[in-house]
Amino acid sequence: MTTPDDSGERPAWAPPAEDHREQRSTVWITVVLFAVFMAVMLVVAALVVGGVKQSRAGSVQTRQPTISAPSTSSVARPPVPIRKYETADNPLVAPGVTVPKVTCELPRLGRAKEKLESFYLALLPCLERAWHPALTQVDEPRIPVKVDTDDVKTTPCGAPPPAAEAMGFYCSEGATIFVPLPRQLEYGGPDLLTQLFLLAHEYGHHVQEQSGIMSKHDALYREAGGDQTKILELSRRLELQADCFSTLFLANAAGRGSISAKLLAPLKQAGFEASDSETHGSAKNAALWQKRGFNAKDTSACNTFAAPANEVS
Repeated sequence: MTTPDDSGERPAWAPPAEDHREQRSTVWITVVLFAVFMAVMLVVAALVVGGVKQSRAGSVQTRQPTISAPSTSSVARPPVPIRKYETADNPLVAPGVTVPKVTCELPRLGRAKEKLESFYLALLPCLERAWHPALTQVDEPRIPVKVDTDDVKTTPCGAPPPAAEAMGFYCSEGATIFVPLPRQLEYGGPDLLTQLFLLAHEYGHHVQEQSGIMSKHDALYREAGGDQTKILELSRRLELQADCFSTLFLANAAGRGSISAKLLAPLKQAGFEASDSETHGSAKNAALWQKRGFNAKDTSACNTFAAPANEVS
């Protein structure tokens, strides 16, 4: 007996047609997704490569200045001091600027040129040890100074002053102190206190140059336009300040090394080797500023440019 719909002949088995369609669809979706995935990966790879290239280019660019010219942040450099071109308002003569105690070991003086030069060359470093800290306090520059004992006929600043007016002189052009040997031997040979005061005075002019006081003085000189009254007063203020700077230094060297306190006693009395002068001041005012320097607690005691006219006559 047969059952309905069963012919008795069965064909070889095969999946329904619908199943074929589903399989082909799944394969195509997989292929498409794979293709999309690969495309995305290619884009990502391109972006990564481009980013790496850009990053390397940026590193080279930012490092180039360091290679060719180191920046100030990587190489610490101290600020360059600049002279303050002032006279009365110069920071060097403001209250509180002090000169330290110094010890000067000096060779014996002699009449020979070599002896005198040895003395000066030993005294100059001592002067610098005193004045350099004061200039540093107000951030003024340090300018080397030279000494010349030749009997020169001219200097970069012009003709020297007559021997009757000055045993020594300072020229800011080239920062040189001139102490011609014949002038030092004129009165029987170099005297120790005279030589100390002389070189300290001329170095005082060098201090004025380093601080900008002398440059401002020179500018005021030019502005005076030939007015001799103004010019002579400016000269006296400059010279009396150098006197004050000289004794200020010597007071801080007194009782040490080769400079005894007894040796400097004449500086406390009437003006040392002073006489009335239109360019350097009266003997009375020379004594005034020498005493002020010798008794000074700081450099403000030597502010001659702020003093009344009767103290610089």
